Amino acid sequence: MTKYKIAWLPGDGVGKDVMDAAKIVLDTINLDAEYIPGDIGWEFWKSEGDPLPKRTIDLFNQTDCCLFGAITSKPKEEAQKELDPKLQGKGLVYTSPIVRLRQLLNLHTNLRPCKAYPGNPLNYRDDIDLVVFRENTEDLYSGVEFHPVPQVVLTRYQPIPR
Repeated sequence: MTKYKIAWLPGDGVGKDVMDAAKIVLDTINLDAEYIPGDIGWEFWKSEGDPLPKRTIDLFNQTDCCLFGAITSKPKEEAQKELDPKLQGKGLVYTSPIVRLRQLLNLHTNLRPCKAYPGNPLNYRDDIDLVVFRENTEDLYSGVEFHPVPQVVLTRYQPIPR
């Protein structure tokens, strides 16, 4: 079996807990994988002015897949206040790293299967079998918080060439 290289992005807050739980599951199924940590989240915004550093984006070209926990996001005004004072006044603007990931990797659709297995005591009903398709990069998830949208925004985040 091939050893998988997985970009491991716990993020911050509950993301670290979610990833700890995911690791328990992956270890239980004996997934043959190398977990390569990547930097993403609020601490990198505060200390570097970028919650998704280029080194993390570059990591995707060296790995087979990515597991992402969760990140803290705050409105731009709050984000500015938490930015390292040495970086303030340099024109840095907070953008959601999950929105950037979706745009860079062209992750336009999120599939969320929901299936009830008969006999499971946690089921609300036993006859549920559906898939929700959630759009990931447009409308509320576009990361655009102003109008009209400048051309630079429309062309800035292009999918990573493979």
